[in-house]
Amino acid sequence: MKTLTIAALAAVVSLGLWAARDRAPDVDPMVSGSIPSPSAGHSYTITNAVAKTTCLAERGAAISGRSTRFTAGADCDAVWPGLAGARTWTQNGDGTVDVLDARGEPLLTVVDGDGLAYEAVEPADAIVTFIAAD
Repeated sequence: MKTLTIAALAAVVSLGLWAARDRAPDVDPMVSGSIPSPSAGHSYTITNAVAKTTCLAERGAAISGRSTRFTAGADCDAVWPGLAGARTWTQNGDGTVDVLDARGEPLLTVVDGDGLAYEAVEPADAIVTFIAAD
């Protein structure tokens, strides 16, 4: 009985080693979402017509069903106060989008404008446009 058990265990180990040899070494079978694909984001040129300033921002990967990551360069504070601190792009379901800071406070509310552009509607004095750069 012991001989049969040892033979069965040896056969299982041999089969496992044989199956493992066909596997490519140094390949991580885990698929990670930490590196976004190039199609995950959209770039925007943000312009303030009154201040005559422009900056670049990126709408990135989804973080919920209606929100995506949003990052703006440090120069975006010249376009609209606090815009460099924007972290989230949230679709409200009524055609408007809120650009939110890290605390979840809205910096700008934009609406789909002409073509590939968004236009600020809140605050009312914001003459700011987001034009797709990609």
